[in-house]
Amino acid sequence: MSAALKCQRCDNEFTATRSDALWCPVCQVVREKERSQKYESRVKVACPDCRNPMGRGAEYCLPCSNRHRGEKRRAENNGNWKNGRTMNSGYVFVRVGHVRGQGAYRPEHCLVWEEANGPIPKGWVIHHLNGVKTDNRLSNLAAMPRNSHHPDHLAKPYQQRIRELEVKLAPAAEHQIGNSLDSTAMKTLGGTPKAKKTPKNQIVG
Repeated sequence: MSAALKCQRCDNEFTATRSDALWCPVCQVVREKERSQKYESRVKVACPDCRNPMGRGAEYCLPCSNRHRGEKRRAENNGNWKNGRTMNSGYVFVRVGHVRGQGAYRPEHCLVWEEANGPIPKGWVIHHLNGVKTDNRLSNLAAMPRNSHHPDHLAKPYQQRIRELEVKLAPAAEHQIGNSLDSTAMKTLGGTPKAKKTPKNQIVG
């Protein structure tokens, strides 16, 4: 059963189920907030990171809490983590450390070339010899000046690669050509001679 009461703080009338209620709902919230602020002014709790005052029951102050929240959801702990790899303009980019902004990701083909040859000279670029931007094998990468990175100058590495492949494939090609000539000669002579059939009742030996 509700009773009509008068708030001791704002003198407004309100209804409550308890007859001993002293404050209306609005004043009750204000009173609890004031009590909390008064307690925190007497009991100082320092943030473990920056040593600034923080609220009761808090692990960190608000700025430090926001920073730690971002660190907990970074890299492997993020639901959208893709092992630090992404694609842009057809190239594979790899995340380099836990840095933010520009420089967080670098082209994978540049990292592969630098690991084997050292830093890329200023004004030079790394080119994919076979034209496949995702093929980042060291044998498929070549460093060249940026002003030489056009079709006329790119023909030379391709020609060299073709010659290397021709040398590797030469023995297999010669063997295949020899087999082809043998089969052609047999067809010209009437085909492969058939083996004579031995009668079932004939004893061989």
